[in-house]
Amino acid sequence: MAEASANVKDLPVGEGKKREEKKKKEPKEPKPAKKPQPAKKKIEGAALIGIDVAKEADLGEWYQQVITKGQMISYYDVAGCYILEPASYAIWENIKEWFDAKIKTIKVRNAYFPIFISADNLEREKEHVEGFAAEVAWVTKGGKSDLEKPVAVRPTSETAMYPYFAKKIQSHRDLPLKLNQWNNVVRWEFKHPMPFIRSREFLWQEGHTAHLTKEEAAAEVLQILEWYAGVYEELLAVPVVKGTKTVNEKFPGADYTTTIEGFIPATGRGIQAATSHCLGQHFSKMFDITVEDPRPKVEGKASPPVHVWQNSWGLTTRSIGVMILTHGDNRGLVTPPRVAEIQVVLIPVGVSAKMAAEVKEDLYSKVGKIAEDLKSVGVRVETDYREGYSPGWKFNDWELKGIPLRIEFGPKDAEKGIVTTSRRDIENKDEARGESKIEDLKDAIPKLLEQIQSDMFKKADKTYREHRIQLTNWDEFVPALNGKNVVLVPHCEGDKCEDEVKEKSARKEAGDNAVEDAKAPAMGAKSLCIPFEQPEGIKEGETRCINPDCKSFAKSWILFGRSY
Repeated sequence: MAEASANVKDLPVGEGKKREEKKKKEPKEPKPAKKPQPAKKKIEGAALIGIDVAKEADLGEWYQQVITKGQMISYYDVAGCYILEPASYAIWENIKEWFDAKIKTIKVRNAYFPIFISADNLEREKEHVEGFAAEVAWVTKGGKSDLEKPVAVRPTSETAMYPYFAKKIQSHRDLPLKLNQWNNVVRWEFKHPMPFIRSREFLWQEGHTAHLTKEEAAAEVLQILEWYAGVYEELLAVPVVKGTKTVNEKFPGADYTTTIEGFIPATGRGIQAATSHCLGQHFSKMFDITVEDPRPKVEGKASPPVHVWQNSWGLTTRSIGVMILTHGDNRGLVTPPRVAEIQVVLIPVGVSAKMAAEVKEDLYSKVGKIAEDLKSVGVRVETDYREGYSPGWKFNDWELKGIPLRIEFGPKDAEKGIVTTSRRDIENKDEARGESKIEDLKDAIPKLLEQIQSDMFKKADKTYREHRIQLTNWDEFVPALNGKNVVLVPHCEGDKCEDEVKEKSARKEAGDNAVEDAKAPAMGAKSLCIPFEQPEGIKEGETRCINPDCKSFAKSWILFGRSY
């Protein structure tokens, strides 16, 4: 993130001259030696291709190096927009394949709607528009001509899709209508951009469904949220907390918003991972999406038309950024096997210039056979025969790219009938190494990849649980945040009280040490969610709200934290 630079004001008249004279008369004092900043130094032993700043020293610089040197992102000439390189797009494809298969089990169908939304449609829904007003990008010219009416580039597609819903739904027999888009959206944010995490254009899926009853809609909202949690926990090995957003934080125009909330250990900040919204009848009333009431007539009288119940839900490429920030280390990316474009890299070792051609050819032939065996059981494997690079250089290169497992195979391994393995998720290189018999590889390597996946999740889940602090005393609130934690506290669920908590926990109220991350905004803690899993301890009419100035009693435990 860019830091603001201070402008030097002009000196008062005559002051400049006095200072110049003073400089001439007084000898310059030697500058004090700078205090050593080991965290800012290059990482010892880092190769030129590797990461040269520690994650704990400068997260922003570390992240920039990891995503560029790891070939996940390339920068583009429009600020806040980025090129997704094949390695990151492959992760998105794996997410898409998994989630798409899930939603099709409940008969969601994929469609595509235009990227442009008319001003008339966008502005029909006041509350919704106000929620996105500052982020909407408008097209005002077509070629050299001014458009008679500007058109918006979609920030989300409710207002683009619901006129179609109104035409498509003519009877209760047309329900439920369940559509999903895999597309891009634009939100012209002016906050500091951060690739994957906060960008002006990003990829996502957005599901939009219509139902006859509130109960049907509510059931789908929770099913989708469960699958979103699966994307993070089962694919990306990232733990999340499921819950409901407070009134302050819910989606504009929704009855309620359910959410999964992640956590970035390096900063101690929460991050919204995905959301599933019950829109109620809000949009159906605005866009006149109605059906006849199929229930039996009462006393022979026809019931008035029924407005349908609607949902919308979305998951974005932010998920990739959360994965990188959660698992990445000072050697680069660490990618969970289930989403990695390449799961195993196979590297011949012990090859020298003096090696006879036929011996080298025989070794490479055996490497190729191992690769084919692994591919036959569904392992995504790459062989590295590059000439002119030492094995050590190749090891560093593939570690930088986060490949989950490395297999080394040389003449000595061939004699023993084994391969040497090295896990990327274990930082201690000696502990990461192992051996496996060539004859067992078809079974052993898939099992090892699943073990890596499981261990990555367990490690991240343990960290998140250790940094969710439950407390009831306001005096502990800010210190807990400063300790890079999120906090679970009793709260009255009042929107104004929530604003007060955010204000009180900001730097200006809590002192200069309120924010440990010097490059983070001087932010207070906002509500992340009301977790579905509620601890015991809140007694109705007895337990006080965490805000010392609030006169109301607590209704639930709410997870608060500084967030992205």
